[in-house]
Amino acid sequence: MANKMQQKAMRYGSVINRVIEETEQTQEKLDPMFKELKTKLDAQDMASLSADRYNEIRQGFAAGTQTYDELLQQLNQAQAPARLMGNHHLLVAAFSDFVKGCQAMTESLHDDQSVDVDQFAQAEKDQDDATERLSKYLTKIGALA
Repeated sequence: MANKMQQKAMRYGSVINRVIEETEQTQEKLDPMFKELKTKLDAQDMASLSADRYNEIRQGFAAGTQTYDELLQQLNQAQAPARLMGNHHLLVAAFSDFVKGCQAMTESLHDDQSVDVDQFAQAEKDQDDATERLSKYLTKIGALA
């Protein structure tokens, strides 16, 4: 029978794994939309994107951000073993920044099918930075667990 500390570590590990899996699944759904939008923006060809497709992408981004926000809550509530607390807090902060970047990107897509290009680009950069930090802290937690 595993002791209480081992049980806590196992529960924590399963929360982390579930959050990572759901994040990756959501990213896989959103990535084609992101690439399509980015291609249109880079080519300054938003006019060729149908209103229906634009709204589908906006709704996809909004739903994805909602999913990430729910995952952040799960991560926030996870009971990290004492030796992982510092890295857990850093992981939660990085995930929070990632969610903020997703929210900003979603908000850069306006109702009139215009895009705040600067906000979109900054949101992309913020997400990339947060993802890099997430990766770093997940590696540290994995090494310590």
